[in-house]
Amino acid sequence: MAADTLLPANRGGARQRHLSTESSDSCSADDCSFDGDEFHFIESSHAIQVLSGLDGLRQSRTFCDITLCVDSKEFPCHKIVLASFSPYFNAMFSGELAESRQEKVTINGIDATMLELLVNYAYTSEVLITKVNVQSLLSASNLLEVLPVRDACCHFMQRNMDETNCLGIHCFAEAHACFNLQEKAKAFTLEFFDDVWPQEEFVGLSQSKLIELISSDELCVDNEEVVFNAVMRWLNHDEKAHWEELHKVLEHVRLPLLSPYFLQTALRVSPCRQVSRVSEVGGGGEDLPPTAGQPTGNLVEGLG
Repeated sequence: MAADTLLPANRGGARQRHLSTESSDSCSADDCSFDGDEFHFIESSHAIQVLSGLDGLRQSRTFCDITLCVDSKEFPCHKIVLASFSPYFNAMFSGELAESRQEKVTINGIDATMLELLVNYAYTSEVLITKVNVQSLLSASNLLEVLPVRDACCHFMQRNMDETNCLGIHCFAEAHACFNLQEKAKAFTLEFFDDVWPQEEFVGLSQSKLIELISSDELCVDNEEVVFNAVMRWLNHDEKAHWEELHKVLEHVRLPLLSPYFLQTALRVSPCRQVSRVSEVGGGGEDLPPTAGQPTGNLVEGLG
């Protein structure tokens, strides 16, 4: 009997016997479809099995055609696997670059441990992200354009964000063009500014970043005195470095919202000449009587 007649189409009126599908079939209804004349079979574990097989070949160094080198460590791999999971390697091996013809390639700007994690990810689809490795892993995955891992690192950092690290996360994300994480960290900083500005990260801000934050209409503070005190803390941390920048920063403090009493106190306790220039703008030039318990030391030191 011809092969194409082993399963003839059902003739009109004839009864068709159906075998039970509850046999040794390994496919579920979600994976396969059967309409009588055709059977669309999909093995859901196939991709995992292929990856596992490729990883086994890598471990035994079978069919490996490229070795990645970082420092003194070498990682035998398959070009086709690297090119399939990383646009960085795809461009390296498919173009006219010298690396496409080499058996060993040195990868610069990446830690060997992070490269090992990413190579393992390429062959297993798994990577362990921790508080210790997340920054280095994000940098490495960003360099090699392994976007799923980069995005997972961003998600991990966002989940672990608090008032002590949000500024560092914001600046780190900005440096690596992780725009969503960058905006999330900025929004967190603005919303919880009262808790953020006393933290160690705050005094390390650049002038431009400080201005970006305090000039935002989204800044959540009980009053403008919080902003002024934050700026003074930033100044006092490194007065020599920040002195010439202070007048530009003060332009973004909403001085009319400061009470005359607050400004007068600031003028009395701060040695900063720049602060003395704000009294006219803020309306603090009146000759006000001293307030009860008026401090005699430096304002910012008292806040620290």
